[in-house]
Amino acid sequence: MKVLSIVASNTFKETIRNKVLYNILLVAGVVLLLSISFGDLSVFSRIQVMTDFGLATMSLTGLLLAVFIGVGMLGVEISTKTVYGVITRPVGRASFILGKFTGLFLTLLLNFLLIAAVFMIAIQTMGGSINAGIVSAVFLILVEMAVIVSAAIFFSTFTTPTLAAIFTLAFYAAGHLNNLVSLSAQQSMGAFHSFVLRMVHYILPNLDHFNIRTMVVYGMPVPEGHIFFTFLYGVFYTALLLILSVWLFGRKDL
Repeated sequence: MKVLSIVASNTFKETIRNKVLYNILLVAGVVLLLSISFGDLSVFSRIQVMTDFGLATMSLTGLLLAVFIGVGMLGVEISTKTVYGVITRPVGRASFILGKFTGLFLTLLLNFLLIAAVFMIAIQTMGGSINAGIVSAVFLILVEMAVIVSAAIFFSTFTTPTLAAIFTLAFYAAGHLNNLVSLSAQQSMGAFHSFVLRMVHYILPNLDHFNIRTMVVYGMPVPEGHIFFTFLYGVFYTALLLILSVWLFGRKDL
């Protein structure tokens, strides 16, 4: 546990100094501020537009942070062999992977809270209120980002940083299109094609479960128990991807 906390602390210090982090945060802040004026151009209320843009910006920002920092941090260390300086010491590979995940997630959490604070202050400045729906939507985006960070680490353990970034973006896109994959499997005419699509549907996480933006924006009720079970769903996939990452990294010939 001590080794894990040291790796996590060092990872946090390294990522917090990454210039990419501040560029993404700057873009997110500009988009949030611009979305205030978008309300005047829409038939919906300014609060609805701001909420919709704000939650979408937070989701996209979390994805970019997870990809560019997550993949860049672990993948570059492996590809440049600088990881040798760590694993040749009494540092278990499982502690290394879990420490990396913890440090990256803490960086993501800190930046996510900053963006969420700007978003909520903007809502209140415009006369809106922060209700349970908005807080729940922000929480589920954070859980989704934990899944994406673990996916970025998983892909970094067996491929190059560039391919790991592409795979992580594809994982995010496919996760949000999982319902369409299921629909395609039902309508497919070929048995083999249908079988492959069903396998893809069951293996990939359905990331749309983490998206309750439409319900929050239009004041629709969130089904009872959805937040809790989606949280458990996210924890399951995060743990699964980290276990696979530890297994792959443990078998990697470095």
